[in-house]
Amino acid sequence: MNKLPRAFCSLRKNHRFILPLSFVPLNNTQRVIRSYCKNNEKQQKEMVVSTISSDQDDHQYEENVKEHILAKALEFVPKTGWSIESLSQGAEAAGYPGITHGLFPNGGGDLVHYFNVKCNEQLVEQIKSWPKEGLKESKLPVQLIENAIMTRLLMIQPYKSTWPKAMAIQTLPNNVPNSLATLLSLVDDICYHSGDRSVDFNWYIRRVGLAGIYKASELFYLTDSSQDSTATRNFVKSRIRDAELIQTALNMNPVSVAPQTLSAAFVTAKNMLGLNTLK
Repeated sequence: MNKLPRAFCSLRKNHRFILPLSFVPLNNTQRVIRSYCKNNEKQQKEMVVSTISSDQDDHQYEENVKEHILAKALEFVPKTGWSIESLSQGAEAAGYPGITHGLFPNGGGDLVHYFNVKCNEQLVEQIKSWPKEGLKESKLPVQLIENAIMTRLLMIQPYKSTWPKAMAIQTLPNNVPNSLATLLSLVDDICYHSGDRSVDFNWYIRRVGLAGIYKASELFYLTDSSQDSTATRNFVKSRIRDAELIQTALNMNPVSVAPQTLSAAFVTAKNMLGLNTLK
């Protein structure tokens, strides 16, 4: 029989000493019960992991289905607009029942959001391939910003006749968060890839100001019938030139000018989005 450690031997005989459970001899019944409990616990853990994995797979499957439907639905937008009807036809074209449009609680708003997200992603990929000469020397690379805005606007071309409705849909309360998110993502991507790495107050000025420029240009573009959208490009140039003047003013007197400019930029952006009409 193995001897107990010296520390145990120093205990007085009249003191009670309770061995840990793992030291207590087990009979056969107890061994069976303990083995069952351990196996049951292991099975429960495996079930939890399996359930989480299954939920993730189901979620990914649903997202894939939704994206497939949305991509197909865009083909019907020129004819039936940013509507549930387009989503229903898109579902059928993707091989699902037309009633599958129920996956999109915001209806046409979800379709507009999908289009904006995809266009923003395509724009970023294009900007990455553009030459970046002169970015370090210029705090406001006008040509790159102008090209980025025009490239993004021209993505609307296939849906130009229906875009006023899309803009109206984006101002609905349920769609405003997504609308703002995609707009802010757009201007942030343009600023970032044009070389803006600022961490000061001007970071906000540039992005909010650019959001106002984009929304104003978007409205102008819808009324532009000039060849190759020349009038819109001239409009964008003019708005960027105004932004350069504001930037110069900020650099000359940032303390007194910046707060008023930022406030004005926010008001302009809200007006362009139609948010001032919301209660």
